[in-house]
Amino acid sequence: MPIIELKDVRKTFRTPQGLPVKAVDGISLAVERGETLGIIGESGSGKSTLGRLILRLIEADSGTILLEGEDIRALSKAQLRKRRRHWQIVFQEPFASLNPRLTIRQIVEEPLIVAKAYGSRAERLRRVADTLEEVGLSQEFLDRRPANLSGGQQQRVGIARCLVTDPSLVVLDEPTSSLDLTIRASILRMLAKLQVSRGLTYVFVSHDIETVRHFCSRVAVMHRGRFVETGITDDVLSNPQQPYTQALMSAAMPPIPYTPEEKATMA
Repeated sequence: MPIIELKDVRKTFRTPQGLPVKAVDGISLAVERGETLGIIGESGSGKSTLGRLILRLIEADSGTILLEGEDIRALSKAQLRKRRRHWQIVFQEPFASLNPRLTIRQIVEEPLIVAKAYGSRAERLRRVADTLEEVGLSQEFLDRRPANLSGGQQQRVGIARCLVTDPSLVVLDEPTSSLDLTIRASILRMLAKLQVSRGLTYVFVSHDIETVRHFCSRVAVMHRGRFVETGITDDVLSNPQQPYTQALMSAAMPPIPYTPEEKATMA
C-alpha cells in the first residue's frame, strides 16, 4: 500500500481582485514507502501548495488524500493533531520557521509536548539531545537561540524538530534553497543518511533540478497546478518528452559541481 495516495485533489485561491487561481488542479499520485519523490516546476506552479495539501496544512477544495491508508480529509482537528506527529514538514527558510524567543531545546521539545509523547520531561529532553546529535548538533547548542546559529545550523534544528516525533513521512519544501553550495551538500548527505537509518519517505519540493536529479528516485513536473510529466528521475530529466519539461530543462542553471562522493550519498 502506498504511504501517500492522492486522487483528483484540487485547490483554488483568489487574487485580491477576486479572480480564481487554480493552484492544484486535479492532481493524483502515489508514493511508496521509503521512496523520494521530487516535485519540480517554476515559481507559482503549485508545488509548495501541493506539499502543504498532502499534510493538510491547508485544506483541499476536493479530492482524496490518503496517508498510510487513512483519509486525512475525514479526520477531525483533534484526530489530525494526534496523527500529525507521523507526517512532518521542513520549511524553506529555517530562521523564519523557528521561534526566535525559544532556546533550541524548547524548539525541538515542543512537538513532543504537543503530541504528548515520551511522558516525563527527562525522557523528552533525552530524546531532544539524541535527535540533535543525529543531525550533527552537540548538546552545547541546547541553550542557544536561533539568532546565534548559522543558516545551516538553523536548518539542522528545523530537521531535528521534524524528526523528534519519529515520523514516517517528511515533506521537504525547498529545504536547501537558502543555503550556500557547501552547506547544501552537507544537509542533503545528512537527509539521505537519515532516510536510510529511519526508513523515511520524502516528498522533495524544489526548483533546483540538479539537486532533484541526484536526490530523488522519481520526479513529477508541475505546471499551472497539474503534472505534465512523471517518471524515474533520470529518465524524465535526461530525456524529457513534454514541451514544458524541455523548456524547464533548457532554462535550468548549469549542473551543480557535486563530487562523486556527494552524488553517491544523495542517490
